[in-house]
Amino acid sequence: MEPLNQDVDEAINRWGAAAAGTDPLLASFTIEPYSAVRPHVPFYRFFSYPDILDLRKKGYEVDRFIPVFDQLDDALYSQAIRIHELLHLHQDYPNPIWNPRRAREIEFSVRAELHRFGLSDIPTLLRRMLGRAFPEDSLSHLSIDLLHAFFWAALSEVARDYAWRSPILEGYADYLAYPVRAAGFSERVRS
Repeated sequence: MEPLNQDVDEAINRWGAAAAGTDPLLASFTIEPYSAVRPHVPFYRFFSYPDILDLRKKGYEVDRFIPVFDQLDDALYSQAIRIHELLHLHQDYPNPIWNPRRAREIEFSVRAELHRFGLSDIPTLLRRMLGRAFPEDSLSHLSIDLLHAFFWAALSEVARDYAWRSPILEGYADYLAYPVRAAGFSERVRS
């Protein structure tokens, strides 16, 4: 029987747990999910570069939306449940403040206003970028509801930027950002 090759590839020694001085096999059994050997990388670090360039051509950098993206990345199960309850109204307990059907209507009104200012691509780019938050195998009805709510929150940021040109956008932005604020994400979302 021939002995195993004991040469170790240099790339293995410079990546992940080995770079931190820990055996990669032992690091895979770490109790702490986001330790130095397995750091968490936010989803917005994996955007496609053409999307970033398209967003930049319209006058926005990805950094403008990082507070919203970070909140999505840090979402708790209880917050996802709250957003799910807001988006799927029960006829027995309607919400007198916010209605998902009205939010969809406002989304299209905001899109129309942004189209007037030459920013019709921004909502599509934001939706595409947020779609990277959950890989295909982790999609569920709760994650889809989170994507809807955070898309509206990101869209409300753009609407607030152009409220000086069309004052109605300020009210629309408040309405679209309501689910994220109501679910407890109010620390970083502008109001």
